[in-house]
Amino acid sequence: MARLPHDWEKRLQESPFADRHFTEELQRNVNGRLNNPPQRKLRRWTYAAAMLPLVALMLVIGYSSGGFSSLTDRPDHGVVSNGENSPDPGEAGTQTSALSFPSPDISGGEVQLPLVTVLAVPSVDDGYPAVKNPVPSLPDMTYPLSAEMADQLQATLVYGADGKNSYLLLSPAGWEASAVIGANGSYGLTFTDPADPAQTLAYTDTNWSCQGCAIGDIGLYFPEKAGWAEDQGFPVYVPLDFKSREMLGTGGDDGRTVRYTLQPDKDGLLADGAAYYEEGNWGYLIRRIELRHASGIPENAALESILGFFAASNGALILPEAGLQSEEADPDPYSTSDLLSVLEQQGLRLTSVGPGDEHMFNKELAGVWPDEELIDYEGPLSIPDRLSIYTYDSVEACAEGLEALKLEINRTTYDGGARIYPHAFRGGNFLVVYWMGPGGEGGFKYDKAIKTALAGFNSRE
Repeated sequence: MARLPHDWEKRLQESPFADRHFTEELQRNVNGRLNNPPQRKLRRWTYAAAMLPLVALMLVIGYSSGGFSSLTDRPDHGVVSNGENSPDPGEAGTQTSALSFPSPDISGGEVQLPLVTVLAVPSVDDGYPAVKNPVPSLPDMTYPLSAEMADQLQATLVYGADGKNSYLLLSPAGWEASAVIGANGSYGLTFTDPADPAQTLAYTDTNWSCQGCAIGDIGLYFPEKAGWAEDQGFPVYVPLDFKSREMLGTGGDDGRTVRYTLQPDKDGLLADGAAYYEEGNWGYLIRRIELRHASGIPENAALESILGFFAASNGALILPEAGLQSEEADPDPYSTSDLLSVLEQQGLRLTSVGPGDEHMFNKELAGVWPDEELIDYEGPLSIPDRLSIYTYDSVEACAEGLEALKLEINRTTYDGGARIYPHAFRGGNFLVVYWMGPGGEGGFKYDKAIKTALAGFNSRE
C-alpha cells in the first residue's frame, strides 16, 4: 500500500538524505543552511521607506507654483511648441524668433514677444501628409503692450498647410499649442499650461461654415439674441452661468463683442473669455476665446492683453493668404526638385530615369522636355508606373503644355497598336503626366497623392 503524502513529508524532515546519493560536503552545506537561515536584508527597504516622504515633499515644492502666476515665468528653453502640431524646424526658420509690438509709454520703444509658429492639421484627411507651404509673412503689429508683457506672453502664428486660414494670437508664455482645421472649414487652437494641464486657453472660429453652430453660440454668449436664435431653429437649452458680462459697445463691432467671466466649475477653475459674432453674405460666424485658470485674478495684465488683442482684432488677427501682393514682382518658378520633394511627402517612392535610358514618353511639349520618374521601382524585371514631369517658367506656359499634350496623345495613329491614355495633372508651373504600368493593380492609385502635391503650388498663381 502506498504511503500517504504526509508520511513522505515527515520522513524527509527527519532524514532528508536517506536513500539518496549526496556527498558529505553537500549534506553539510544543506544542513547548515537549514539550521541557520540567513537574516532578511531589510536595509534597502528601510532606506526606501525613509526616502518616500522626502521625495513627496520635493514634488510638492516643485509644483506648488500652480495658478495663473505661471504666466509670469518665461520658459528657459525659449520659443518652443511641443504640441501635436509642432512646427517643422525648416518652416519655422523662415520667421524671426521674436515679434515686435509698440509700447504705450511716451518714450516709445518696442516690446519683443517670442514668436511660435504652429502648423494647423485637418481633423479629417485623406490619409496623405499635408503639403507644407511657406510660413506666411506678418504685418507690423499695432496693438500696444506694456514692457512687462515680454516676460509673460508669447505671440503664436497658426498657418494652414494650404496657405489659408492663417492667424495670430497672444497666449501665455511657454504654453503648448495644438491647432486643428475642422472638416467643415472651422478651425481652432488650444494652449495648455505644461505645469498644470487643467489650465487652458481655447480659441475657435466657425469661419462661415456651420450655421447652426454659429447661431446657437450667438444665442448662448449673447443672451439678448437667444430669442432670435430660437426663431432660427437653434434654441439655447442650458444658459451659461455668467459671473460677470459686459458688452464693449452699443454699435458696430463693439456692439457684437462681449467680455465675460463664468462661475467657478466643479474643479474651482474660473473662465474668462470674449466672443465676437458677425453677419455677412454667407450667413453668420462667431469667434470665441476662453481662458480657464485657477488664479482668480481677473485684472491680471497678461489676461487683459490676451483678451484685449482679441477684441481689437475681432478675434484672432487674420493674415492674408500666402501669395503675391499686387506690388510684388513675380517670384522664381518652382523647380522640379521642389515637386519631387512634395511627391515623396505624399508617399511616392521615385527613381529618376537617366538621359541615356529608355523613356516612356520623351516628347517635347510647348518647348519643354520631360523629367521621367519611376514609381516604386523594384529592379530591371519590373515595369512600374511612371511620371513625365514638365516644369515650365510660368503658369501660362504650363497651360500651353497641357494643350500640346492633348494634341499629342489624341493624334491619329496608323500602327494598329493599342493607344495608352495617361492621367494628366496641372498645378502651378508643373504638368505631370501619369502613365500606369501593365501590371498596375487598382489603376492609377496615386492620382489623389499627385493632386494633393500639386495643390500646394497653386498659391503663386
